[in-house]
Amino acid sequence: MTAEPTPKVKSLYKALHLLDYFDQDHPDAGVTELAEYSGLLKSSVHNILQTFELCGYVTQSSETSRYMLGGAAVSLFSRFKATRKIDYRITEYLQSLRDMFHKNVYFAAKEQDAAVYLCAEQSFNHTGSPLSKEGAHAPLHATSLGKVLLGYSTVKEKEAFLRTGLLTAYTPQTITDPDALRAELERVIYDGYATSAAEYQDGIYCIAVPVIDGYEPVHYAIGIGSDSPISPYQRKQYLSELRYVAKKVASIVSGKW
Repeated sequence: MTAEPTPKVKSLYKALHLLDYFDQDHPDAGVTELAEYSGLLKSSVHNILQTFELCGYVTQSSETSRYMLGGAAVSLFSRFKATRKIDYRITEYLQSLRDMFHKNVYFAAKEQDAAVYLCAEQSFNHTGSPLSKEGAHAPLHATSLGKVLLGYSTVKEKEAFLRTGLLTAYTPQTITDPDALRAELERVIYDGYATSAAEYQDGIYCIAVPVIDGYEPVHYAIGIGSDSPISPYQRKQYLSELRYVAKKVASIVSGKW
């Protein structure tokens, strides 16, 4: 992961960062809570929230005076999916894999130096998992989806990542050596899939394949996450179904179906 660039409009950056606070664990928040989270003055947070409320991105409870995400945030995500041609059919395919194997299934895209989860269908919930919802960001070098997206990116992008990227060690199994990661990415291209064995989270094992829509580089990947090691027999099963679904999804995102 490369160093975070300096924002051109710092005030806007800080304001938008407030929206990151709202999630499953923080469905609503008060001004003081958000000020402590962001480091901004309470008066600044109050003014930002009032502006967001005017735009519909947050709404304030008349009973508690606390804020929560508004309808405009949902609309924005829906439009994001629409521009990527991500519709209900992809969700249905992911659900079919989830129900078939009773495992978590994810659909992701590469965004800068991370894999962003666009759809997530869960069969189990791993305590403390940062990948429990759509919109989560995962490191490219430590997840199966990330390895697929990085491996199938352009040579220029791969080399830039390997040259300047920070290969953070999330667990003892994380690949942190650029040469070892380069070899791993070559294997991903040769085999047509990637695995991750407790490399990002202890006790989580994943396998992913690219969604090849006829365009280069590959923009999407689909993966299965398990809370137990994946046996050779399971790997064969997962790959067969993942590749079938990947072909169907490729037809959807390319507009051919």
